[in-house]
Amino acid sequence: MKAKIEPRINLKGRTNLEEVIPLSTPFVLFVDPSNICNFKCKFCPTGHNDLIKKSNRIQTLMDFNLYKKIIDDLKEFDKPLKVLRLYKEGEPLLNPYFSEMIKYAKNKEYVNYIDTTTNGFLLIPHIAKSIIEAGLNKINISVNGLSDSQFLEFSGAHVKFDKYVENIINLYNNKKDCEIVIKTTEDFLSEEDKNKLYKIDLNLFLKIWKWF
Repeated sequence: MKAKIEPRINLKGRTNLEEVIPLSTPFVLFVDPSNICNFKCKFCPTGHNDLIKKSNRIQTLMDFNLYKKIIDDLKEFDKPLKVLRLYKEGEPLLNPYFSEMIKYAKNKEYVNYIDTTTNGFLLIPHIAKSIIEAGLNKINISVNGLSDSQFLEFSGAHVKFDKYVENIINLYNNKKDCEIVIKTTEDFLSEEDKNKLYKIDLNLFLKIWKWF
């Protein structure tokens, strides 16, 4: 079994920030391709329309020309970013230019590594193929249910779980050098679910389950 269970944040070989500040170049840059989401997860403010309205936050997709300017401006630093994180508050795959964003940054010399986080709903084969071919280094997939009903309860989304798993396995089978991390929360898991996860659903994700 290639996959293994471990903390999602890799602490191996990390640099202690207090030993190197002030930095001439940031270690990590967060760029949000989309600050809107197709889920309404209980723990996340992005999917709560009333809260967003009260905060007067504009919800939109990032303009691709603006994104290109951000990447081009990285040349002002004296060395490349360690990580470009294409994710912050929304679902990045909602942006139709997402794979082009990866490709554009990859074609420059200002970024060493690109990762993202997604709820996985939009990882249908042609989208999965496009982001892998664009050169994504790592994708974190937040699995917010172990059944159709759990997804609906926890994320307010109608998800066909079997198809959802099938799409993730397809991603793995075509992943090239992209690292895939599966993560979830215990908030919706009963003891029975946990046993199911280890004994049954782990088999469904056999090749790709890394952390939960």
